[in-house]
Amino acid sequence: MAKLKVKLLRGLAGESERHIQAVRALGLKKRGQERILEENPLVWGNIRKAFHLVGVAYKIDFSGEIPVVERDLSEELDYTIINKDGIYTNGKGIYYFSRITDLEDFLRKRGYTKYKNWEGEIVEI
Repeated sequence: MAKLKVKLLRGLAGESERHIQAVRALGLKKRGQERILEENPLVWGNIRKAFHLVGVAYKIDFSGEIPVVERDLSEELDYTIINKDGIYTNGKGIYYFSRITDLEDFLRKRGYTKYKNWEGEIVEI
């Protein structure tokens, strides 16, 4: 089964108990903490429940004609995450999105109509 790298992008102060429980179920406790988890419906359900707090790491290569999107599973930690126009990134090609629609909106705003996903399929936006 595939894996996901999940990061807690925002703190839990002032959040509802429902969101805090979803984040805790992902094994995240402090802002900036990362975990590599097995991809399954339970994990995606918790990500969707707390989508404004967590993100899944994607590596996007813009060097070709269409961007290539890979899931980033590197073990190195990204300590510096910046928020550029509502998009969390480390500035080195790693972006954090909790929903695929957010990823596709990001690519659409950059002028792309399709991309190659982590399964090797070309996806029309």
